Order: sequence, then structure tokens, then C-alpha cells
Amino acid sequence: MTQKIFKYTNPSRMNLKEMGSRYPSRLSFSRSMLRTLVKEKWKIKRSKFDLDKQGYGTAIYQININKEIYSLVCFSRFLNDKDRSDRVIADKWDTAYTLHIGKINQKNLNRLKKNVPLQESGRNSPNELVLSRANKSVRLFKRVVECLSKGVQPTINEINDVGYLMRTTAVYGSGKFGLSDFIRTKKVTAFDQPFRAEMLAVYIIREFSVELVEHIAFHLNPKKAVKLDKRLKQHLGIGNSTGLGMAPFIIKHPKLVHKWMSQYNLAIENITSKKSLTKNNLSKFIILLKKARDYLKEVKTTDNYQIEKNKEALKDIKKTIIFCNKINSNINKYDWIKILDFAHKNLSFDAQEIIKVQIIELYPGIANDLSNDMSNSDEMYLKVNEKISSLKKFIEKNYKWALKIDFEKKENLYLFWYISEEKLEPRLGERYNENGAELEQPLGIGRMVNSFYKFLVNYKKIKNETIGKFLLSYPEYRGIIRRIQTLSDYKLGEVEDNILAKNTMPIDMLRFKLSFFGASRYDPKSTKWLRVSFFTGAPFYKELSKQNVDSWGFATKNSYQ
Repeated sequence: MTQKIFKYTNPSRMNLKEMGSRYPSRLSFSRSMLRTLVKEKWKIKRSKFDLDKQGYGTAIYQININKEIYSLVCFSRFLNDKDRSDRVIADKWDTAYTLHIGKINQKNLNRLKKNVPLQESGRNSPNELVLSRANKSVRLFKRVVECLSKGVQPTINEINDVGYLMRTTAVYGSGKFGLSDFIRTKKVTAFDQPFRAEMLAVYIIREFSVELVEHIAFHLNPKKAVKLDKRLKQHLGIGNSTGLGMAPFIIKHPKLVHKWMSQYNLAIENITSKKSLTKNNLSKFIILLKKARDYLKEVKTTDNYQIEKNKEALKDIKKTIIFCNKINSNINKYDWIKILDFAHKNLSFDAQEIIKVQIIELYPGIANDLSNDMSNSDEMYLKVNEKISSLKKFIEKNYKWALKIDFEKKENLYLFWYISEEKLEPRLGERYNENGAELEQPLGIGRMVNSFYKFLVNYKKIKNETIGKFLLSYPEYRGIIRRIQTLSDYKLGEVEDNILAKNTMPIDMLRFKLSFFGASRYDPKSTKWLRVSFFTGAPFYKELSKQNVDSWGFATKNSYQ
């Protein structure tokens, strides 16, 4: 496989600043999952809703997909307020879930009831595809129950201020804790694209969160209680709290990351090379920019850094709307590349990505097919007959970013990544202030390439020796050589930054991955974890149709009139 050469000279790149400025698009997994749901006519029905008046018990949602049956099993339990936590060290949650292959019989239910609420500590089988848990967003959850039980509705501002009734603190899949791994899932289920099963589970958890709040409100006051208004309901997403556990994925799955990025850039390339700019599609583009503008005005965050990012993006989107309105009268002299070049030269990374996302939004015929081809193997390979001298030249050409870093400086080697013993989750340590650096995970690719290159500079046999022969004497370099050689064909797979540096913001890596999931409403709580929302603005299952399945990007309070 060779790297695509783009005519558009400023495609999105893999440095932390740009990665931390990304937004969901038509290629995001939540979007493609819902399109597939509608296209293939998946059927979702609530087959069990055995909850008491307080909303504690078991619910099951059965999903029929092309004659196959899957079941999302939901367990709701009493949780003392002092035990409610978003942290991964928590061991109790308001609700716990699993997406199971097949219809649930009593034997399965008994086993799942014992294990799923335990999450990581439970025993799962390959028939479970997804494991998740969620806590109530207590303030909004109580407020909505209170309103509905009295026969009135909460306000749209109250809904917007929080954005969700429940917040997941993990959505596990792909082989974690005994679950079916993706290689098997892809072969034996309908979920043949990355994270499609997880996105279906999250979508149904959102449905459950609303049905749960309505159920509790009804039993609190059966005579007066009402259902949640459709417009308010649609503005609710399902929250997610995400920390460092997600970050190493970007380093460990470079071929998959390359696939996602190359498909995204290919969408832009196909549009700029094949689609002309007309007054009609420019008018539609301006409407989409105004929607993004309104989203930026409304989105809530308590993080000062994110507040400033949003303010800058808002200013830049307003600037772009003015630019587009001006070119409308002389449109024959412009094309999409000129609009993208304007963005690249004048706007923040956040605004640049919003503009690309909204251009892609105009061309479903290009983007939708690409979104159904987002999978890639993780296999890496050695080219043992390649000369070690050729490898050195390749490093000089493609890893300039790594060779520029001075790892003798403490600030460039400040952090180390390790796995916590208690929860088997990734953590960040400070090398010069904390113990444990001997347990460091091999995630600092820049450091490893830099060190390997320094060895090659002084290697006397470099002219004629092959990789195979070199590794007989220096097997410790096998991993980094294999990565460098493999990624010569997957050049968008490498994060071109030093993730060991003191000023590293891991949330940039988290936001990159979350954008491909389809998360919005970024609300960092530190440089290491953040809260987001999924499916905000998406129609609920009973209202979902071909006409509205893609209408919910950059959802605002006025999106549902």
C-alpha cells in the first residue's frame, strides 16, 4: 500500500495540536452506525422492563439485524451518593450494561446479573461484545424526574447546561475482560466496522436513560406525570467520562489510525478534485457554518483552556461566513481549495477542522462509502532483506520530528506511561518526581527512534548489512525497526510529537479518537481527562428515518423546531 498524494496541500496531520482540535464528521462511527441501522432496517424493541418504582431492576432491549438477534442488558441498582464516581478506580455504578449475542434466556440472565455489575471484576464470555457502566447526572436527572412527575417540562436551557441524564464511565469492547475480540466479532456478527457494536450499545443506553427517568416520574405521581417533550429529549445525549485509558490506543494501533485519517483526508481530496463550488452548495455550506457558530455559542465547559479555544473558533467561523458571503458574487473565481487555503492561512486548527467537517457534510455520496471502510489489521512486518543504510535514510526523511528532540533535556523525558496494578489501566508518571519508571510502557516512539538513529550513526557495518543480519546481533531493536518499516506504507499512523514531554496534553489524543467516535461538547476536567456527549441531537429510534438520520451534527437548542 502506498501513501495517497493529495492535491490539496494542507490535509489534516498527526501532531497533538491538530489532533486536539478535531470534530465529529460523517465518517464518525456513531454517524455511520445510525445510517446502517436505517439502511438495513434494524429493529429495536424493549423485551423486558422489570424495574421497581425507584427504577431499580433489569431491562433488556432486543435488536434484530438481518435475521440475527442481539440483546442489550441493563442493570439498574441503588447507589449511595458517596460511592458515585467517574474515576476508573470506582467499583460501584448506578447502571451496568452488556451487549450480548443472541436472545437472553434465564440461564444467561442469571450469569450476567452476577457478573456485569462487577464490570472488570466479573467473568465475561465471547458472547458479550460490549461491557459498559453509567452514573446518573444527579442534578439534571432529579430535576427532570421532578418536572415530569408534576406534569411539566424542564426548560431547554436546563437540558443544554448538562446535556445528558446519564454518563458512561467506560465502554469496553474488542477482547477486554473476556469479551469477544474484534477479529471474531467481525467474522461472526453484523458489526464488521470498528466500534459499531459499541456505538449501538451507547445509542440504546441513551434510550434507556430517558425511559428510566420517565418510569421513575410516573411512579412518583401516576396521575400527573408526563413523558419528556420530543424536542427536549432529542437534545439530550448520553454523557461519557474518558481518561488516560484511551490515549495509548492511538500509539498501539497505527495502521488503524492511518486508515481513519486517510479516509478523512481522501474525502476532502475527492471533494476538492471532483466537485465544483456553486452558489447552491456555497449557500448550503454557509447554513452549516452558521449551525456550527450557534453550537459554539451554546456549548458548555468549565475549562478555561477549552473556553478560549471555543471563543477563538467562534470568531474564526464568523470570519469565514463573511468571507463566503463576499465570494458569492464572484463565485466563478473560487473553488473549495481556495476556501480551505483561506482557513489554513487565517484560522485556528479548531475552525479549520469545522470547515472541513462541514464541507464533507455536503457530499454524502463521497463520505458515506468511505465511512463504511474504516477497518485495518494491526499486523506489522519486517523487511529483512532491506539494507540498514536504507532504513537510516528513511528515518532521516520521515522522522525529522523525532530527530529534532533533545532527550538529554529533562522536560523532553519528563513523563512515563505505565499500567496501574490495581485497575490494569494506563497511567502517567513524572519520571523525576515519582517511582515506577522501570515499568514504563514502550509508547514514546520519538524517543525510541531517536535512540535507534544515534546507534546507527556510529554503526560501522551500516553500508552493506541487511536488517535480518543486523537483528541477529541487535535483537533489542526488532520492535522499533518493524514499526518504522511497516509505517513506511502507513504514514498517517504515527503521532508526530513527543508524548513524553512535560507540556504534553493527553486530552489531545483523547479528543482525536473521540472525534472519530462522534463525541461532541468537549469539557476537559484536566489535561488528562474530559467529559463529552454522544448522540446529542440524534433522533431516538422510533423517530429515526432516512430523512433525519444525518441531520444532527453540531446540534443546537433550535435544531428541532
